[in-house]
Amino acid sequence: MNRILKFLILCCNEPKVIPQTDNSFWRELNINILGATIGALLFTVILFFLNEYIFRKKNLTGEWKTITLIEKTSLKRYENLKIEYKIHLLQKGYELTGSGEKIKDIKPDGSETVFFTENRVNVDVEGYYERNFLGKSKVYLNIFEEGRKRDTRATYILTITDDKNLAGTFISTAANASGKINMTKS
Repeated sequence: MNRILKFLILCCNEPKVIPQTDNSFWRELNINILGATIGALLFTVILFFLNEYIFRKKNLTGEWKTITLIEKTSLKRYENLKIEYKIHLLQKGYELTGSGEKIKDIKPDGSETVFFTENRVNVDVEGYYERNFLGKSKVYLNIFEEGRKRDTRATYILTITDDKNLAGTFISTAANASGKINMTKS
């Protein structure tokens, strides 16, 4: 009981000390927020320069000499046949569109069938550019060919080898063909 009385007397008689607000917490918080903001802005600027100047997006707009080599087909007479196209691509961001013409067929023995302007088969192209930072970038194209007998579709899966060359594979509904493809920018 004595202890309780002593405690009450001390509490009532001692002057109360009100702790002052500590501004160092707010100052440190503001410094941390400012530092994080400056770091994020600096990181953004570095990524921008890397994206625009070091790892530039390839410009695929232009005329492309395209040669397909048919390796597999449901019609034996088309095996090892090369077909040359002239394709014009237009790039908008990562989207690709374009058109082209079938220029000639090159048979395995080397003989060529050249298609003159009035006999050329027209193609329409749609696709996109897949930009890879750690691996090789890819191009995917869908080809719509307005054939003399029927329309056909083909899909090109290409790897960008350098600024002027694409190489890859294709599959087509024309005689269920598939094989290799090379595209060279003119």
